[in-house]
Amino acid sequence: MKLTPQLWKWDGTNPAAAWLAQCPPDVPVVWQSRLADDPATQSGLISLLSAEERARLARLHLREDQQRFLAGRGLLRLLIGAGLNLPPERVEFNYGPFGKPFVAPCAGTPALHFNVSHSGKLVLLAFSPAHEVGVDVEEVRREPDLETVARQIFSADEHRGWLRLNPAERLTTFYQAWTRHEASLKAMGLGFIGEQDAALDARLVSFDLALPEGYQGAVGWLRQTTAPTRGVTRKT
Repeated sequence: MKLTPQLWKWDGTNPAAAWLAQCPPDVPVVWQSRLADDPATQSGLISLLSAEERARLARLHLREDQQRFLAGRGLLRLLIGAGLNLPPERVEFNYGPFGKPFVAPCAGTPALHFNVSHSGKLVLLAFSPAHEVGVDVEEVRREPDLETVARQIFSADEHRGWLRLNPAERLTTFYQAWTRHEASLKAMGLGFIGEQDAALDARLVSFDLALPEGYQGAVGWLRQTTAPTRGVTRKT
């Protein structure tokens, strides 16, 4: 099963005003957008950023890195503002111990968990009013260290099976596993999974996302119960 993200368009035709009220209680909502390459749109997004965010944007030297940050953080502000009935430029973020941002508490507004990921020309944003959530997207491309990383995220049996696949299947399967792994880590707010995180691992749920050709993505979240779930794969 794959979850299909909601599509955000930069032409102003998005039905975003009531999106948070329509969030299902048990599954995160994922939004998908292309990078904003129109100068007027980019200027409007910059006007929403805080001073600290503008400084971060200025430190990025590559144009696509600037576009990814601007689209991700600008759209995040637009969606949170619409969902919580706040002006986008008034949305404030705090940061967890591993750098994961969250909405600063505000009187009268509901809790909202979120996560952002971008790769290539695509940006994904995942939201949940009930669960810690993580999302990851990767542009599918051949990398020289794929074999090394595969050994880290697959179990021994899975790695042997992966090596028996043809090159195209191997590439797709690798990115499926990698994005599930990253989305799950981000849902937990961690930089890595260790044995001390087994209780969190047991609560993880992850699903692949239906994305355009050439991209692979996944969303992960933490259930409130300890019911058996599908989580990340451990190497044995």
